[in-house]
Amino acid sequence: MSLLSFGALFLFLLLFVAGWFLFSYLLSPSMEEPDGYARITGNCGDTMEIGFKVDQGRVVETHHWTDGCSVSGQCVESAARLMLDKKPCELKTINMMHIMDEVGRLPESHLHCAQLAETTIQKAVENYIATAREQGYRGGTAA
Repeated sequence: MSLLSFGALFLFLLLFVAGWFLFSYLLSPSMEEPDGYARITGNCGDTMEIGFKVDQGRVVETHHWTDGCSVSGQCVESAARLMLDKKPCELKTINMMHIMDEVGRLPESHLHCAQLAETTIQKAVENYIATAREQGYRGGTAA
């Protein structure tokens, strides 16, 4: 392999990674003004983000994102799907076992992905409750 071929291959791979980053991070739609939101980085280095909107006492829309591996992506996507059409108080009952059941069999080395998704949900619910309290004290409607 010549130095020119190696350089061309390196440049191609660099452009591919940059394009993937643009597609998955910068161009992914984000949720405007979510009612509950959390962004958590786990011990493994993966970051997960979950946001949700509540209408008439139920979760009607979710947003999820991760910079982790495919298993991490499956877990956060399943977690967001499990949140839909639930009351905010019901979200506290979603745990890693529910997420693992939704995803299917996970490798032992990636069980922490389901746990990170659970933690992200719980922090988003805490954010929702804190925001609802704050708005309630200001004359808004509390949860």
